[in-house]
Amino acid sequence: MMKNKTIALLTATILTGSAFAGFMNTTLADQAQPKSVTQQHVKKATAKQQQKMFRNIKVMESAFTFTVKGEASLFEGTYQYAVKQGNKIVAKGFGTASKGGPEWGTFSQYISIPKSKLFGDKPMTLELFVIDQATGASVNKLTVPMNKIGEAKQNQVFRNTKVTSSAVVYTVKGEASVHEGTYQYAVKQGNKIVATGFGTASKGGPEWGTFTRKISIPVSKLSGDKPLTVELFEVDQATGKITNKVVMPVK
Repeated sequence: MMKNKTIALLTATILTGSAFAGFMNTTLADQAQPKSVTQQHVKKATAKQQQKMFRNIKVMESAFTFTVKGEASLFEGTYQYAVKQGNKIVAKGFGTASKGGPEWGTFSQYISIPKSKLFGDKPMTLELFVIDQATGASVNKLTVPMNKIGEAKQNQVFRNTKVTSSAVVYTVKGEASVHEGTYQYAVKQGNKIVATGFGTASKGGPEWGTFTRKISIPVSKLSGDKPLTVELFEVDQATGKITNKVVMPVK
């Protein structure tokens, strides 16, 4: 577990007021002591940065994701969940354990929360529960704080239930004029690479094609308050060298 750390979420400069702030305040400390995480604004690459192979590039903070795992002993193995920020429900759904009650089955629930649904600096909590077939009431509710990664909770029908991973998702959009439409990307925190991959534009060079790429960065890979940058580039087929690189700090 990460101790006394905060995230610098794809920014060259961190500004206060993120919708994720309340949730992430304590996620990375002890997750022990709360630390504020701040709002990321969209930052376009400057005209000087945008080389002949990339243009109109921007990066947007789009979602926060996490995975919850545990065991359940439920009728037909079915459970409901709701994620709340204060009294507001920001995500809800259902899942199924590997076995129905009275046996104990395992479950793994992936949840994605759009940034647009989050507000203020209030932390989030996850509620797992069952709907009573006769009354329609929510019963056997288990509340799991989302800022306590790896901390297990349980009641009579859920056990060993914990948030096992979390990540911040960014969306990169723009245009590219690259060979066969393929480009590479890397996200760095200082000199450390925290995410890499590739994408494909809608058209290959010399035409300009559009592209949209979601980049998920695990919270576990982020450390300290160093800013992050996104690099877009090509790899020369003959030499293997990086060419036409665009570096974008997101402020």
